[in-house]
Amino acid sequence: QTRETLKMFLTTLLLGSAVTAVPGNPKAIQVCNSLNFSMKVEVMHGFGPIDGYSRNSGCAYQCGRKTFRWDNGPQGFGDGARPGSTTQWPSCMTVGATWDPELALEWGRAMGEEFWNKGTNIQEGPGVNIARIPKNGRTFEYLSGEDPILGKVMVQPLVDGIQENVMAISKHYILNNQETHRSGVNEVVDEKTMMELYGPPFAAAAKKSAGFMCAYNRVNGVYACENKETLRTQLKEYYNFSGFVVSDWGACHSTGFAINNGLDIEMPDGKFFTEENIQAALDTKNITMDMIDESCVRILSGWYNLPEDKRHPCGGGICISRNVSTSEHKALARNLSSASTILLKNEGNLLPLDKSKTVVLIGPQAQVSYTAGQGSGGVQTNDIISPVSAFAALGIKATYEAADTVDAAVAAAKAADIAIVFGFAKSGEGHDRSSLNLEGNIDQVIPAVGAAQKNTVVVLTVPGNILTDWRDSVPAIVTNLLPGEQFGNALGDVLYGAVPPSGKLTVTFPNKDNEQGMTTEQYPGVKTAEFDLQANYSEGQIVGYRWYDKHNVKPAFGFGHGLTYGTFEYSDLNVNGRTVTFKVTRSAGTGCDVPQVYIGFPGHATDVTIPTKVLRYFQKTCDQETTVTYTFTDEDVSNWSVETKSWVVTTGDYDISVGTSSTDISLTGKMTV
Repeated sequence: QTRETLKMFLTTLLLGSAVTAVPGNPKAIQVCNSLNFSMKVEVMHGFGPIDGYSRNSGCAYQCGRKTFRWDNGPQGFGDGARPGSTTQWPSCMTVGATWDPELALEWGRAMGEEFWNKGTNIQEGPGVNIARIPKNGRTFEYLSGEDPILGKVMVQPLVDGIQENVMAISKHYILNNQETHRSGVNEVVDEKTMMELYGPPFAAAAKKSAGFMCAYNRVNGVYACENKETLRTQLKEYYNFSGFVVSDWGACHSTGFAINNGLDIEMPDGKFFTEENIQAALDTKNITMDMIDESCVRILSGWYNLPEDKRHPCGGGICISRNVSTSEHKALARNLSSASTILLKNEGNLLPLDKSKTVVLIGPQAQVSYTAGQGSGGVQTNDIISPVSAFAALGIKATYEAADTVDAAVAAAKAADIAIVFGFAKSGEGHDRSSLNLEGNIDQVIPAVGAAQKNTVVVLTVPGNILTDWRDSVPAIVTNLLPGEQFGNALGDVLYGAVPPSGKLTVTFPNKDNEQGMTTEQYPGVKTAEFDLQANYSEGQIVGYRWYDKHNVKPAFGFGHGLTYGTFEYSDLNVNGRTVTFKVTRSAGTGCDVPQVYIGFPGHATDVTIPTKVLRYFQKTCDQETTVTYTFTDEDVSNWSVETKSWVVTTGDYDISVGTSSTDISLTGKMTV
C-alpha cells in the first residue's frame, strides 16, 4: 500500500498540470499541482461501497487511502446496518426550535465526533432549506423553518461544531421544497425572492461549510446540479463559496455542462464524470483544464482545512461497526429534546404536573414511539426511551391505554387524575405528507378525552406543520416535533418541571389545510410542454408567517410561539438611529424566553409583494431581567437589486415590532434609514 502510494505520488509529480489562480488551502493547491489528470478526475466522482462504507469519493490518496468516506445525514450518522451504534438526535428542524446557537454548536460538535469515530470524513448535513410547503416530506431535515434569519444564525455554529472533526455538507441547494416529483420538478422563482428568502441560510453556510450538496429539482428550467445561475453565479460568486459542490445521489445529468456550470463531484459513482467523458469535454472545449484544477483544489481544501489531528478519522481504521453513542451524547440528546419542546397552550397552569397524581398515557405513541423521520435523514436506533418507560423510571403512578377505540380512551381518562394523549405524524424522504392530520384515531380521541377529563395534556410528535382542530377542547398542548431517542426522558423533564419548556415554533401551525390558498400551479405544480411538473413561486415572499401577517389571519399557533412556566413582560423600547433597546423581565415563575425583533420595510402597507414584517434578531434570555440591544446592519435593511446584482440599502421609514412571537407583539416603534 505504501509503495503503491509513493509510486503514484512520484508519477503525478512528473505528469501533473499546474494549478494557477485557484483560491483554496495552500497545501491543497500544492497537491493538486502534483496530480496527473487521472488522479484529478478520481477526486471528482464516487466509488460506491468500500470496506463496509457505503459512500466514497476520491481523495487522491491524501487521506491515507483511495477515498473519502461519507455518510448521512443532517441529524446524525445514518448507516442503517447497525441500529443503536450512533445517537438518534432530534431532527434539524427540532434543534432549530431551540433558537439557541450555543446548543447548535454543541450538537454539531457531538455529531462530528460520532462521524469521526465511525471512520468517516464527511457528514452529509446540515439541511437548511426554507419551509415553503406545509406537507413537504423533508421539512424535518431543515434547520431554518420558515425564516432565513433563523437559519442563517443557527447554521454557522452548527457547521463550526461538525467541522471540529469532519467536513460538513450543507444541503439541499436550492429550492428543494417538495418531494412530489422531486427529481424533475421545475421550480420557477424570481431572482429577488431567491436571494432574499431562500438564499440567506445558504449564504451563511457558504462562509463555513467544506461542501454543498445540490438538489434533485430544476431551478428556472435547469437542473440544480448543472445550473450556472445558482452554482457559479449565486453560490460561488455572490456568496463567495470556496468549497466544493457535490450532486445529490444520481442528480448529475451531464459531464461538460455540469462541470462548466459549477458541479465538482458526482455521486454516488462516476457515470458522467469519467476520465473518458471529461477528456472528451476538454477536447471539444466545453470545459477547460482550469475548471478541473479548480474542482481539485475546492475538494481537497475541505480536507486540509480540518484540524490536522482530525484528518484521519478513527486513526485511519475501519470503524464502521463501533458503537460511538456515549453517555455524554445521550445526555446532550436529552437536553436538546427538552430545550426544543414547545409549550403551545397551558390554561390554568396545568403544567408542570404534580408527581403525586395518577396519570394515564393514551395512544400507541406512548409505548412504541415514533421519534425520527425516514429516508437518508433518518437514524435507526434500538435505544428509544418511550414515555411509558420514562414515567416508570420517574416513579409516576401511570397506566397505559392504547386507545384502540375512543370509548376505551375516555374510560381510562376518567379513571386517572390526569390524561396525557399522545399524537404523532410521520414523514420521510421521497414523498410529501398526504395530510396535516395525526396518525390513527387520535384526532378523534383528543376532544373526547378533553370533554371527559379536565386535566388533559396533549403531546404532539410531528415533522412540521400540523392541524389542531381540537385545540379548544384541552387545557394544555406541547409539541416536541421529532425528538429523537431521548423522547420519554426529555418529555418527563418538561412535563414535571425539571426543565421548563423554552422551544419556539419555526413553522406556523395553520387553522386548516392549504390555508394560504396555494393553487395547483404553485404546488405541487402542473405539466407543461417542456416539463412533467412545474411549480411556480408566484407568491414571492408572502409565504409562511409572512402570508398570515399580510392577510391579517390569526393562525392556530404562530411562528416563534412558545410558552414557558413563567411570565415575561417587555418594556422601555428605545430606537436611537439604527439601535433598538428594550427590557425583558420575568415577572412570575421560571423559564426562558426568546424575544424577537421584526422590521417592516418601507412601503409594506401598500405593496402586496413586501412582507408586513420580517425577523431580524432574536436572543434567548433566562435572567430575571435582561436589557436587549441590537443595531441593524446594512444587510438587515437592504434589498436585492436585480438590476445591479447587488444588495442595496433601502431608505425610508421602518416599522419595528418586538415580541415573544410573530403573533404576540408587545412593543412597536419606528426607525428611519
